[in-house]
Amino acid sequence: MTKFTTKKANEYTENHKNKVDKKFYPKFNFAAPVGWINDPNGVVVYNDELHLFYQHYPYDSVHGPMHWGHAKTKDGLNWEDLEVALAPDEPYDKDGVFSGSAIEKDGRLYLMYTGHIGLDNGEIRQVQNIAFSDDGIHFEKYDNNPVISGDDVPEGSSIADFRDPKVFEKDGRYYAVIGSKTDDEKGQVLLYVSDDLLTWEFQSVILPYNKFLGDMVECPDLILFEEQDAFLLSAMNYTDKETGEYFPHISWLIEGKVDWDSHVFDINSVRKIDGGFDYYAPQTALSATNPNEYTAIAWQQGWNRTLPTHDRDHNWAGQMTVPRVLKEEKGQITQYPSPKLMNNISTVSEAQNIDLKKSYQSEFTADYIQFTMDSIDQLKLTLKNNAESIVVDFDRENQVIEFSRKETIEITDSDGKLFDDISYSISLEDTPWDVEIFIDRSSIQVFVNNYYTLTSTFYTENLLDKLVLESSTSGTISDVKIGNFWSEDEGD
Repeated sequence: MTKFTTKKANEYTENHKNKVDKKFYPKFNFAAPVGWINDPNGVVVYNDELHLFYQHYPYDSVHGPMHWGHAKTKDGLNWEDLEVALAPDEPYDKDGVFSGSAIEKDGRLYLMYTGHIGLDNGEIRQVQNIAFSDDGIHFEKYDNNPVISGDDVPEGSSIADFRDPKVFEKDGRYYAVIGSKTDDEKGQVLLYVSDDLLTWEFQSVILPYNKFLGDMVECPDLILFEEQDAFLLSAMNYTDKETGEYFPHISWLIEGKVDWDSHVFDINSVRKIDGGFDYYAPQTALSATNPNEYTAIAWQQGWNRTLPTHDRDHNWAGQMTVPRVLKEEKGQITQYPSPKLMNNISTVSEAQNIDLKKSYQSEFTADYIQFTMDSIDQLKLTLKNNAESIVVDFDRENQVIEFSRKETIEITDSDGKLFDDISYSISLEDTPWDVEIFIDRSSIQVFVNNYYTLTSTFYTENLLDKLVLESSTSGTISDVKIGNFWSEDEGD
């Protein structure tokens, strides 16, 4: 008898979702109805709705044999939970339905995913599989899975670490970029090609190893803008050779252009896609109306750290970011909150200008804060209650944003090292800083000038119901707006 099935997962969810403790559970970011989530999968616009599949283990708040959870939304705020789409119930995915992507072809929705297989001798194999659906909810696995196996991996590349296909269409053909590493532990991305999504051939090492790719690439996403291209990807075990700083996991935006003759990506620039603690495995969906615009969602969490929702038996762990738009504008790739979110903000307070000769204080919870720093070089924003606080320092003079969660519940790595503050260097000299901030029950997402972002989780015993704005220099902030989201499940 198969240990895991979608039927069992859906029955468990229905019987246990009411046991989730909502103390830290997000108000507007997406989280699973019960259990564990990590990477977003299959982010796609289908039937005019944004669909999100995700790595999911419904039976506990830890990483287990992966399933694919599923939800959809019209506005990026109100999510409808759908049935679990995939379970590890076949020999080619028996130890986990790992990450992948989705694409529509002739009205049918196809999922391409990694099957994780543990062999009896302790070795691992990862293969690529296809599932499909005509209603976007119930999925059937392809009879001839796997469609890409170890036999299709180029010589010198790992057949154990070979995962996370992101499928896309170009000029009538289908392509998939897949995370990989060489046999000598160097990260890379492989490219495969198909005419029908079912029969695939190896095309090239589209992104060969460079120093930013660590020892393994996860969740590569190739974005094809009109004037340039970009790889959005996550790397494991990257060390910054200039500073010596080590990142077990990090996410990059790599700008450049694909040479479609050699099928190799030529790099122009590399930058962190986000400067916070908790932003990993982002995936995009091409806009249904604008070929130069993508919607991105990331796992708003990180590996190798404690999770208070698990430690306190809250029966859930992990959440997603709000959908953000990635767009090419005047030679730059910008990123900003999905405009559909803004339609759901109820303004609590707004002002044309706030003079910070004295600190500004308000006593209400805020989901959204917006302001412009144009005549002031330093701003300290504190969200607090009587005993706890988080702090964001905006320093235009030194071109730095700093975030601190020292006065919240401790989050540590496996060695007990605290993850409690972070400094993020940016480059916006001699320009005003337009700032948007989203604050959920256990996370903050900061956007500056539709380019730089900082995303982090935090956990507090009580809601942060006081906002304090203060500065060590004289000046004002302008276009201030403070608001809250409404949502259909606001009463939860």
